[in-house]
Amino acid sequence: MSGKTGQAVEKDVSLLTRRSLLAGVGAGLSAFAVGCVALDRLVLPGAGRAADWRLYDYVYVDGKSNISSFVVSNMAEGSHICLGSSEFFISKDRVSTCPQVVFGEHVTGVDMTYVGETMEQSLWHCISAGAYARRLSGDRRVMLVVSPQWFFKGSGDASKFSSKFSYSLYQEFCDNPSISNETRAYVRGRVGALGVDTKQIAAANRDTPASVLDAAAYYEADQLLLRSKLGDIIARAPAKGDVRWAGVPTGEPDWAQLIADGIAEGRRRCTNNDYYVDDSFWDAHSNDSYQVGENFHEADDEYADFARLLGVCGECDLTPLVCILPIHGLWYDHCGVSGDERQAYYRRVRGLCDEAGASYMDFSSCEYERYFFYDTTHPGWVGWVRIEQSYFDFMMGRDDPFLGGGSHGEAAGLLSPDATQAAGDGDANGDAATSVTSGEGS
Repeated sequence: MSGKTGQAVEKDVSLLTRRSLLAGVGAGLSAFAVGCVALDRLVLPGAGRAADWRLYDYVYVDGKSNISSFVVSNMAEGSHICLGSSEFFISKDRVSTCPQVVFGEHVTGVDMTYVGETMEQSLWHCISAGAYARRLSGDRRVMLVVSPQWFFKGSGDASKFSSKFSYSLYQEFCDNPSISNETRAYVRGRVGALGVDTKQIAAANRDTPASVLDAAAYYEADQLLLRSKLGDIIARAPAKGDVRWAGVPTGEPDWAQLIADGIAEGRRRCTNNDYYVDDSFWDAHSNDSYQVGENFHEADDEYADFARLLGVCGECDLTPLVCILPIHGLWYDHCGVSGDERQAYYRRVRGLCDEAGASYMDFSSCEYERYFFYDTTHPGWVGWVRIEQSYFDFMMGRDDPFLGGGSHGEAAGLLSPDATQAAGDGDANGDAATSVTSGEGS
């Protein structure tokens, strides 16, 4: 880093971007480009392969997902791109059965490479899927983690899209020749409708000879800003433990033991509320009420964006595995969001997957499973184990009770009268419903 800290470099680049970008695009482009190249060579780390004693796949931090070259260059062998949002913030200090531990600290032959952050929904992932697809080689299976909150009335946090927009990813999406003209036009229209600067849109699409020059300046400036964050991103990547560093296969995780561990940890951490969520979360958020009065049928734009995301996967020869997260049954009952409303949401998402021929992991039968959730939204101690096992089975080419769609048929799920009721009485201590239908490889 040539003697500068990551924070100092980021400050320098931020100032350069704010003061010079528009001026560089409008006039003096050559001088601007020369300055960018000089800064690039003098102080910024490269966006390619980093030190191999760290594990980068599970890092959740601002900016990482926008640097596709860095993410793909540092994917673990056997890992797959996993597109999602805030569920990836669940780390081992909160949930010891999270993927960072179950896969990242062992040698199972399978890993997850997180792409996405909070408030990044289907449209953002349309763009990221198209951008990342050009960099992937070999196995092109990807996971798409679909959050129910994206489909709240008004399409969740779609109005905040412009604050999450990545020029770099959008230009890489536009540069992908596999993307159809119809899809390009759809995404362009949605990006514009959600407030992205029209000049940036024109540049990424190379509308005119002048916009070609604009594109070079925008992309270089954005890459510099992103690369100024690499020092922090790399520092957050954990060192590989002895087991991981040795590289000796550890075999398939013991799923039954992990479920038992998840129940035990959940029991210890959920003691002050009737919703089986983490005590610290409940202390801070017990009075939250933003889900009251919500529904899942006033989000047509988000459903259309999700359908388009599946279409992008098809155009780019990606094989998607959609993770349909459950809605927290006890909490949403409390908030007055009916079981019928929730079931209609699941059916609509499954229907879009079926139309696209996409496989999915359907966890809708886990709405009432104790300790599935860390809080009222995100997977927790048992939930992550369910997801990990189904993901592992899919990657191994095996059937699984939560796998549906594609060649899998209907997902069987947990043993339960229906998905709107608690899935049995739980174990002897009343802690969790852990039984699944026949076919689970645990």
